[in-house]
Amino acid sequence: MSYDFGSQTLGINNPFKTEGKFRAASGALLFLAGLIPLFNVSSSLKTEPVLGYTYAILGFILLAAGSRHLGVGLFQLFRYFVGRSVPTSLAFNRSRSESDTANAEKKALLYDDDQLHSMLMGRKNTTFAEPVGWVARLIHSVFPNLTFLPYPIRHIGQEVGAMAINFATAFISYLIVFFVVSTGLAGIVVQEIATPALSLLLLIYLVISWRRSAAALSTVTETHMHSSAGASFGTLIAMSILIPVIIGFGLDEFTGWTAQEVSEFTDGLSLFSAWPNLGLLLVATLIVIGTIIPPLKKRAKGVTPSTDVSEYRDNMQENVHPNEIFINIENIVLANRRYKEIPNRIYREFDPKLIEQAEGKGAFKGELLVETQPQLALDDEKLPSRGQKILLTGAAQIALLLGYVFFVLLALNIADIISYFLALPGPLLSKQTLLTMLPLLNDVLVSLFAWLTFQAAAKMLNNASHIFWGELQFSSLLMYMKTEGTYTESRISTGMAIHDSTRSENVVVRSSITPWIITTRLLTSIFATSGSGNLESPRFIMGMMKNDDEMEKIKTELKSFLRGRESIASITNEGDLQNASTIHQVNQQTRAIPIQEAEVEKLNVRDNDAAGFLRNNDADGKK
Repeated sequence: MSYDFGSQTLGINNPFKTEGKFRAASGALLFLAGLIPLFNVSSSLKTEPVLGYTYAILGFILLAAGSRHLGVGLFQLFRYFVGRSVPTSLAFNRSRSESDTANAEKKALLYDDDQLHSMLMGRKNTTFAEPVGWVARLIHSVFPNLTFLPYPIRHIGQEVGAMAINFATAFISYLIVFFVVSTGLAGIVVQEIATPALSLLLLIYLVISWRRSAAALSTVTETHMHSSAGASFGTLIAMSILIPVIIGFGLDEFTGWTAQEVSEFTDGLSLFSAWPNLGLLLVATLIVIGTIIPPLKKRAKGVTPSTDVSEYRDNMQENVHPNEIFINIENIVLANRRYKEIPNRIYREFDPKLIEQAEGKGAFKGELLVETQPQLALDDEKLPSRGQKILLTGAAQIALLLGYVFFVLLALNIADIISYFLALPGPLLSKQTLLTMLPLLNDVLVSLFAWLTFQAAAKMLNNASHIFWGELQFSSLLMYMKTEGTYTESRISTGMAIHDSTRSENVVVRSSITPWIITTRLLTSIFATSGSGNLESPRFIMGMMKNDDEMEKIKTELKSFLRGRESIASITNEGDLQNASTIHQVNQQTRAIPIQEAEVEKLNVRDNDAAGFLRNNDADGKK
């Protein structure tokens, strides 16, 4: 979507400035930390070449990571370019003036016009999808308001809940296996090696589950719910009992080892213990839950899952052509409701259909589905507080730095192993070599799992922080209008008298109109990002509120238009009125001459008749 500049801005500021400052600070610390090993490269190469090369590699990695995080943080501090075409439409925008924008945002649309029409008619919200999977249903049952949140935030709650459930399930499985092994149900040999092996398997499972949860929160453009099923609890218990029994039976029957032989072999060996890493994983989990749950709870508390609409139905008999009704609605009524004169978003375009019949009769019908330009809704009561988001962002940067600390330790431990192998004078597979190597390998495993743990924690916290900072809410009017009816044509003529000098003939259309108007005030959410596509993610309908006041205004404007219609053409121009008056005077003058001659002739006849009457009377008197 291009940057459509307009002098009247939408009032949307950069929501990521605070987050950008934290990321830039952590990136600067990593960059400075990368300089320290580089300063030690030259001195270390002379005495310990392996350590010198390790310092060089570490320095470049830390410099690259620091530069990347610093660049991301600074990028979030740059100017936020917001044009007049944002945010994304709900469905495909059929407005002719916005065709380029409509094609650009086509992939980010969450609904279509049929879905919006169905939501208005059925008083429902299809955004609130049913959770998928056993774990998802459990989480949504415990926290019912989670259902009424946008998908990215629902994913946060779902993944955090699934992570806690996986933790509990894994520990239950571990305790069952430990009980089976310690009581001798799995055999004698497996008792000696079960505890470190089981703790290592538990750690690997939890770290994999942890990283999977972090990866699930990596995007804000999701248009569907993730599945979170989880393993069957009964199956997990059965496997926790059967697998150690089968392994123990195999070791006892096919290897020929005895418990004493295994004990003698493991004596003196420093076997890996996963409990320190499990403790770090538990601490990281508590940090993640403790910083994500408060803003999530605040956001869930402010939901308004209403699906109310305002409706108007009527039947009117008016002298108006059907097409003029649609034109008035689109060009006057809805245009009056534009926000900062931004064109409305037309999801179902007016296509009036006139069905002409015989003798000037016919029928008509048409539909319109339109949304006004969304206006930024600043309601801090429904969104997480600034302090909660700052705490979440700060925890993400601390986890990031801790992850790189353990990465440095991992690299140094690997360097120690390489140095030991290079300096080893004896055979590589002797027991003494193994005794010396195991503590070094244990250090590598501890630092490896610690690095993976805090790297996943940082990714999860960063993604959650970005989602909470980026949520913007908008308010807009969604209106559906369906108009049907019949019409008849008749002619009205005025000025038809024999002496009238002006004449007006009009075809009057008498329409029986049945409008059905449904409006609602939408509350929608969108998740902004940084960059050119900052407001091009899907927009979610979070609430539908009654809009009775706006509906009354629409009815008033529509009825005033119908009542104020003129059916007979008249003269409204002063010049035309003067010309008509002049013509009328000329007509009067031309009709005056024959009228005067007729009157004189009538007088002469009357005088002659009177004279004749007098003469007759005189003659009778003389007789």
